[in-house]
Amino acid sequence: MHRKVATLAILAVMAGSPAVAAVILVQTGDPGYYNNTIGTVLNGTNGGETGPFPVSNDSNLTFPVAPDLSAASSALGNWLTDPLNLNSNWQALAAIPNSWTPGSEVAVMYQFNTLSATNVVASLGVDNGIFVWLDGTYLFGARGPGSFVFGEYVVPVGDLTAGTHFLQLLLEDHGSINGYAVQVTADTFIPGPPPSEVPEPSTYALFLIGAATLGANWWHTRRTTRP
Repeated sequence: MHRKVATLAILAVMAGSPAVAAVILVQTGDPGYYNNTIGTVLNGTNGGETGPFPVSNDSNLTFPVAPDLSAASSALGNWLTDPLNLNSNWQALAAIPNSWTPGSEVAVMYQFNTLSATNVVASLGVDNGIFVWLDGTYLFGARGPGSFVFGEYVVPVGDLTAGTHFLQLLLEDHGSINGYAVQVTADTFIPGPPPSEVPEPSTYALFLIGAATLGANWWHTRRTTRP
C-alpha cells in the first residue's frame, strides 16, 4: 500500500514539473542565404504537370526522390555540394522573405555552426511546394494546392554532429500568390564557432564556459519554478 502511494506521489510530481521548451534555431523572417534568380527554368521538368514543377497542376503530391535541378544549375551553382562557396546569385545573410515572384522558384539556406544539436525538426508551410536537403542529402519534397499553413510539413532532421551544417530549401510556386513560413527547433543546441575560425584553446574554453553557464542558468530557473 505504501509503495503504491509513493508511486502515485512521484507520478504527480512528474506531471506537475514544467516541460523543457525546445530551442528555436530559425523562424520566419530570420536571415539566411537567398537566391531568387531561378525564375521559371524548372517549370515542366521532372515529369511535367505531374512532377514537382508544374505550371498549373494543383495535386497533393510527395516526392521521395530528389528532383533534377540541372536546368537551374547556372542560377544555383554548387549550393548542395559546396555551400561555403556560393556563386554571386546568392544574397548572404539576408532576411528571408515570406513571399516571392509568383510562378517561379527560389532557394533558401540556413547555416548552423554547432558543437552538438539533438532532435532538430523543421516545421514548414509553403504555397505551393518545398524540397528539403541537409548538407546536400535529400530529406523531403511535396507540393499541394491552396495557401500555405504553418506546420503543414514537419521534417525530422535529426541530430547534428559538431561542425557546420546547412538546411537547404527549394520553394516552388505555380499560382498567382505564394507564401512561406518556417520554424526549426532542437531539443538541445550548443553553438560552435564559424567554419572559417579554428578556435584557440582559450576560445574553446570560453565556449565550454558559456555552455556551462547556460546549463547552470537553466537548472537555477528550473529549480526556482518547480512546484
